[in-house]
Amino acid sequence: MKYLIANWKMNSLDITDWISKFENNCGEICPKEALQIIVCPNFLQIPFFIEKSAFSKYLSTGSQDVSDQDPGPFTGQVSSKHLSKFSEIHYCIVGHSEQRMLGDTNSTVFQKTQKLINEKISPIVCVGESLEIKKSGDRENFLLKQLESFSNLENFKSSSMIIAYEPIWAIGTGISAEISSIRESIDFIKATLETRNIQSKILYGGSVNAANSKEILAEKNISGLLVGNASLDGEEFAKIAQNF
Repeated sequence: MKYLIANWKMNSLDITDWISKFENNCGEICPKEALQIIVCPNFLQIPFFIEKSAFSKYLSTGSQDVSDQDPGPFTGQVSSKHLSKFSEIHYCIVGHSEQRMLGDTNSTVFQKTQKLINEKISPIVCVGESLEIKKSGDRENFLLKQLESFSNLENFKSSSMIIAYEPIWAIGTGISAEISSIRESIDFIKATLETRNIQSKILYGGSVNAANSKEILAEKNISGLLVGNASLDGEEFAKIAQNF
């Protein structure tokens, strides 16, 4: 199974128009059984996307984040139990660098991941280093700490967790990492998981677009893409889907 994930972040789109552009430009792409295309709108637009995409042959719905708490006195948060009320939501992004910069620690990501698994929602766990860490030569140690924070998670091996490698310095900058750099990080992540007998799909994210996605997908250990800015355009996103 391959994965293509759209992260719309805090943007509100004309969902009908987006789906129309995507459907009219995707041509012949992999069937849903081989390519899972997951769109993560903002929380308010999730119900509308579920409604509008109901007849799509390709599109599934995901969430951009979740609380690390159970329902209770946590203003402005959305719990995994709330997400589970939508039977159409099977995936959720956690650990995105933008949330880590707002305070999410490895422990927070662990808690979010565990709660999603408890509700049978597949976590899409983001890992990745800053430019400073990359330049310091400490990238592998940094990634190892992120991976170790959840690799002993209860039910991890039987869960459908997905890992998304996103170098922070490439997110939303228009600067995609060099293929050699992507390969080194992806191979390290895969090897680290395999030492723990964990078989998890690994995706790449960071200024992915239609022009560079085909080359990235050619890497043997990459099972898909997490797309930010380029996913806001239904036609551009369709062109990325054609590269699978």
